[in-house]
This record gives sequence, structure tokens and C-alpha cells, in this order.
Amino acid sequence: MTENTPYQQLTRTFQRLSRFSHLAAIAGWDMFAMMPRAGVARGEALAELGVLQHQILTDKKVGQWLQEARQQDLNDVEQANLREMQRQYDQAALLPESPVEAKSLAGSRCEHARRSQRPANDWTGFADNLREVVRLSRQEAQIRADARGGSRYDALLDIFEPDMTSARLDSLFADLKSWLPSLLSQAVEKQAKQTLIAPQGPFPIAEQRELGLQAMRILGFDFDGGRLDISAHPFCGGVPGMCASPPATTKTTCSALCSA
Repeated sequence: MTENTPYQQLTRTFQRLSRFSHLAAIAGWDMFAMMPRAGVARGEALAELGVLQHQILTDKKVGQWLQEARQQDLNDVEQANLREMQRQYDQAALLPESPVEAKSLAGSRCEHARRSQRPANDWTGFADNLREVVRLSRQEAQIRADARGGSRYDALLDIFEPDMTSARLDSLFADLKSWLPSLLSQAVEKQAKQTLIAPQGPFPIAEQRELGLQAMRILGFDFDGGRLDISAHPFCGGVPGMCASPPATTKTTCSALCSA
């Protein structure tokens, strides 16, 4: 296969997008785990990067290459790649740039403000920020639903779980409801016969961190490829080959250990 076929053009374009996503993941991790409270400009930078990725992905040339690549003699792996490229293009092409940028900014502002609002018990202020995130998410859902048909929920669900629908979820949960309650009752009955040793916190951050490190060593975590950071709330993330580091929380040992 020559280097200038439509498929190869697509491969180079999506490789470029992958590198931008790699950079966004690192910057996002730093914002969540290391950024001081006054570092709100990071959200604006990430929103700008998101717009750039959207522009690259929705370029008319990408749509043309996708059409032309379908006429090529591709092997099974290349056909699978092309199918996923087409899916990403179709999802992105539904949205104009402005809501992409607005949603990214709103999410960053909401998370950043939460760091001071949560310890201050300022749920009213948090609700104001969250309200804008919800509004923009509903706007996106409506745009996608209008284009593909179906409900707004299914339109968003398809992004995170391709081809899943609320009808299929109803069927899955109906099956769970048929046997899970009895299993939970058995577990509760068994636990009632055992003595509970409840940990009494709060616990020093340094000790939580050491507990997390010990758990990570037992699980075989590659410390040459990742690290453990401390953040405002527990989460795990990163990019392949880079920092896939879970944080410790200052509140509970359980949350810190689970994040590790």
C-alpha cells in the first residue's frame, strides 16, 4: 500500500489526533491533581485544544478520505480501523465548534470551583456551575438526537457505549433484578454474623499514600510508567506509556485505596 492512499492519509490524521489527546490527558491530569486553585487558565487552554481536535476531525478532507478508503482493498484490521474512524467522524461532525468549546469550559470551571465550594459546604454555588454543565449537555444531546433519531439519553449513551440503547439496558437490569436482591440478602445475613472492625478516621495523608503504594506494588503497578499523586477527589486516569496515576484523597482510607 502506497503512502498517499486515502487510508494512509486517515491513519496519519488520526495519529495526530491521538497525540493531541495524549497531550490533553496529561494537561487534564495535571489540572485535577497538581494545579493550584488560581490555575483556571488551564481549562481555557484545554478547551482551545479540544476545538483544534474538532477542527481536524471534521475537516472536509477527512470525510472525502473516508468515502474513498471504502473502495480500497483493506485487510480485516484496516477495515476495523476505518469503521472506528468513520464513527468518530460522524459523532464529531454533528456538533459545531461553539458548543464543544463551551461545554469544555463549563466543565473545567465547575470542577475547579468545586474544590473550594465543597469544603465551604457551598452547594448553592456548585449548583449554579453544574446547571450550566447540564444545560450544555442537554443541548448536545438534543443535537445528536435530532440527527440520529431516538431519545436524548440514547444519543449520549451511544458515545460511551456504542450501539447500546436504553431498551437494551432495561433488559439487562431486568435480569439483574431477578437474582441480585436475593444475593444481597444472603450477603447481608452472612455479614451480620461477623464482627465489624470499622476504621476510625480521619487518617494522615502520608499514611493513606503509603497504603495506596503498597496496594499498587501488590498489583504489579509499573512505577516507571506512572505515579501516585494527591488530588481533591479520587480518580484514576492517564494515557498509555505515560502517567496512569491514581490519587489519594484526604478524607477516607477506603476512597484512597480504591483509587489506587
